[in-house]
Amino acid sequence: LTGGWFCYLLVYRLFGNRYLALFALLLFLLHPRLYAHSFFNTKDLPFLAMFMIALYLLERACRRGTAAAFALCGAGVGVLVNLRVMGVMLFAAALGLRALDLLQARSPAERRRVVAAAGAFALAAAGTLYAISPYLWRDPLAVIEAFTTLGGGYPSSGHAVFQGKPVGWPWIPPHYLPTWMAITTPPATLLLCLAGVAAALGRCIARPRSAAANTAQRFTLLLAACLVLPAAAVVALRSYLYDGWRHMYFLYAPLCLLAVYGLHALLTAAAAWPRQRRGRLLRGGLCVLAAAALAGAVVDMVRLHPYQHAYFNFLVDRRTPERLRTRYPIMNWGTQLREGQEYLLARFPDATLHVDVDRGNRADLWRNRLILPAAARSRILIADAAERSPHFFITRKKLPDDPVAPPLYTRGIYRNTVLAVTAVDLSPLDAAADAARAAFDAAYRAAAAGEPLLRSQFDLYLDGAALSYVKEACRPEDIVHPFLLRAVPAAADDLPARYRDRGWEPLDFSFGRYGVRFDGRCLIRRPLPDYPIRALEVGRSIPETRYLEAVIVRTGRFNGWSVEFPPAE
Repeated sequence: LTGGWFCYLLVYRLFGNRYLALFALLLFLLHPRLYAHSFFNTKDLPFLAMFMIALYLLERACRRGTAAAFALCGAGVGVLVNLRVMGVMLFAAALGLRALDLLQARSPAERRRVVAAAGAFALAAAGTLYAISPYLWRDPLAVIEAFTTLGGGYPSSGHAVFQGKPVGWPWIPPHYLPTWMAITTPPATLLLCLAGVAAALGRCIARPRSAAANTAQRFTLLLAACLVLPAAAVVALRSYLYDGWRHMYFLYAPLCLLAVYGLHALLTAAAAWPRQRRGRLLRGGLCVLAAAALAGAVVDMVRLHPYQHAYFNFLVDRRTPERLRTRYPIMNWGTQLREGQEYLLARFPDATLHVDVDRGNRADLWRNRLILPAAARSRILIADAAERSPHFFITRKKLPDDPVAPPLYTRGIYRNTVLAVTAVDLSPLDAAADAARAAFDAAYRAAAAGEPLLRSQFDLYLDGAALSYVKEACRPEDIVHPFLLRAVPAAADDLPARYRDRGWEPLDFSFGRYGVRFDGRCLIRRPLPDYPIRALEVGRSIPETRYLEAVIVRTGRFNGWSVEFPPAE
């Protein structure tokens, strides 16, 4: 969102049009893949946002030309390089622009101002980078090592699937990055970007001197360079980009700005149309197409929710069942494993589930488990940690068709299975459930024999040995409230010594120790002290507040129990 706000400010500074700036903001935010990655990608998306902020600061510094403005820009570039070493490209770009300004300076005083601004920029960038990068405190030249490592990428023992073939460093095809960008970006954005690049190059050819001067046209050419040169470097160096182009997501900042420039160029050309009526129609049609492009992105995001990071456009085959996932990685982040666990928790609400992941990484299953609420998380045991055979397999792909054990649950995207939950052997789970149900039913019937002493949100039964809490429709959140239970003895001497000044003994009446929940029913059966009891005080205990709901008193006349309710206050 912060990067989007600076995108809005930058476009407004370049074109002076708030509607165009608003279009840029929405275009920046409504990229399906980047929207989803902003929830879990802790490096690539911050770098993209900071890249947009640094572009704004650079344009602002070039427009003002002061040392203070360039020092602020340098601080932003220092933060950018700290996030990813690729940020040095803006460091070089800023110094390159200052070099052009130095060549065009007309007086010694102007040259001194340009040099001072360049020095302030370089010092601020280097100082900020050093201050926030402890890695450099031991060896300030380690940034050079990081940059040389970027040339060869980060070799991995695994391979990614690209166009149906396994690829991995150093066997990256030259069209790997362009293809990924083309098939995972909304097509309208790509077309507008091509129009923007063509317009920028056309104006550069028509007015080469203006392209070198400190103008908006020069900054537009810088955006084109920021888009083309890093991509060309990655292709030339054959850097390994893992699955997709997430390491290069920062390219979407200049791509988005060039798309806005392309729309501006088309609108300007339509306004200059010889026939005004047709020009107005063309401008209206362009605005409708731009709005339709944004609306199409929103529709795709809603359809894919919450898996927008699996977005592909129509340039790939999305209709043939199970074809797309054999040609490209769709859900390599493993976020769908949470949905599989939530399905099992809902399908088997009272069981402890031993789960393993098939054809994947147990770490992804574990991380998704950590997102679940504590009560649900306690019922999911990873099979490896449980040291026993799993009841279920959760896989990122569709298992081979098995008529004996078909998947219990599947999730598809673009007619491609990205999640399957398969039962390995339910017989131990069913046997344990049957035994638990029989034991619970017996205890439930014994506790609920006769009339309850107290009917409230729950029923209380009392026999000679225990107090029983029974609730027919019990939700998980109902069992977390602590209960208040006090025993008042018939004789004060029967109390433990530490409670004699109170006149009663607090009893633990917690669900976790004495309770069972099964088939939506709750039962808490708490044994009573072995000394004679004159009364029991029952209620609810909430932090800093205790509610006494009833006093159960032993009556000598019938040697039974009766209930007294405390005053309303």
